[in-house]
Order: sequence, then C-alpha cells, then structure tokens
Amino acid sequence: MRSVLFTVFGVSVYAYGVAMAAAFIIAVLHIQKLAKKEGVKPQVIQDAAIAAMIAALIGARTFHVITEWEHYGRNLREIPAIWEGGLTFYGGLIACLVVLPFVFRAHKIAFWDIADHFAPALALGHGIVRFGCFLNGCCYGKPVSWGVVFPEIGDGIHRQPSQLYEAGAGVVLFFILVRLHGLRKFRGQTFLLYLLLYALSRFLIEFTRDDPRGALGWLSTSQWVAIGVALVGAALWPWLARTRPMPAPAEVKTAGRKPKA
Repeated sequence: MRSVLFTVFGVSVYAYGVAMAAAFIIAVLHIQKLAKKEGVKPQVIQDAAIAAMIAALIGARTFHVITEWEHYGRNLREIPAIWEGGLTFYGGLIACLVVLPFVFRAHKIAFWDIADHFAPALALGHGIVRFGCFLNGCCYGKPVSWGVVFPEIGDGIHRQPSQLYEAGAGVVLFFILVRLHGLRKFRGQTFLLYLLLYALSRFLIEFTRDDPRGALGWLSTSQWVAIGVALVGAALWPWLARTRPMPAPAEVKTAGRKPKA
C-alpha cells in the first residue's frame, strides 16, 4: 500500500486526501450535469457542495471519534488528523442531511426536488474514497489465506481487501442510479434507492471487515446504522411516491396541423 503518495517541499501528500479531493471534484461535476437538465442554477450546486464538504468532514470525523473514543480519549491530539484516515461515512451523510435542506431553503428549493441529483455522485465519490482507504491501509478486512498484506498494520497477515469491495459497490451503484434516474416515478426516488442499496451493500461488506470499530452485540455500529437507514428509506418511499410524483411529459403540440381523416 502507499499511504503517502509523494512529498513536496517536505510536505507529505496522503493517498486518502487525494482520493477525497478527487471524489469531491468528480461528484460536483456530475451533480451539476444532472441538475442543469432541470434548470437548477450552478450557484445552488456550488453552495450546496461547499456546505456538504464542511458538514461531511465534521460529521464523519465526529462519528468516528465517538465510536473510537477509547483510543482518542487517550490521544486527543490525533482528533484533528483527518489526513491520516478515520472518517465514518454515515456520520458525514447524516451531517449533510441536516445541513443541506437549509442551503436549499435559502435558494427556495425543496430538498426532495433536488436530492436525486446528488445520489449517483454520492455513490461514485464514496467508491473513490474507499480506494483511498485501500492505499492508506485503513478499513481493512479479516485474515484470509489469499488476501492483501497491509504494511501499515505491520502484522504481515493476508487480509480481505474490504475497501475494494466497497469501492466496487460504489461504482456499481453509480451506474445503476444513473440508469434509473431518468425512469423515476417520483422526486426523491433515486436518492431513496441509493440509501437502500448502499445500506444493503454496507451491511454485507461489514462482515468482511476486521479493523477496530464500535459494535453492539454481534453487529457493528455501521451495520446498525445501515438497518436504520434502510428502514427510513423504506418508510419514506410510499410517502414520496404519493406526494412528489414526477410531472407528466408535456404533450406534443399539433397546432396548425390538420387532423387525419
């Protein structure tokens, strides 16, 4: 693995940080592409992207620190060191869901009228960041005979590349969501589909992970959160289907044409 990609003037450039930057840029470009088709102003996406980036970093780090407080309680100076990894995706997602509605409200746009545009980019961006996790050597999997040895761990044990499983899942979800986005029957459907599919993939992939994480009973904290996210998504589905239907396609105007006999 290669947690430090290179050094510039004595400053280390971490693979995890590069992956985060790449994910953010690619995600914003894709969101702008989808939103433009429905007449959403670029300024709305730019403001939302900046707010989401700040909220995601704070939320993801806070959630990680809380679940790993046994370590960080003894090493307070490590809490701000996000460039070394240690961000929990669900924490970032929840923080964004709290902050972004306020940004959209400032632009007089309802959250569910624009949330679908963010879903494919979320999946792809998360996949890119997980590849950064692979290079960084964090979020590693359980010992196996055929796996990958992570030098950062220092135990020489072959492990499952759980990071690549999740990176691959993110890419697959991206293409599924892009394909289904144009077929949605109600506003919010693409976003809810993302929540449901990601929760399912994360729940299953968690069984392959072996890095220190919080747990409750026989499930990890992330698996319990995945269950909660799936339940919320399933509960919102019929409500949005009833209250946020997509507008019917405009009828083709035939003014000036003579009716066929």
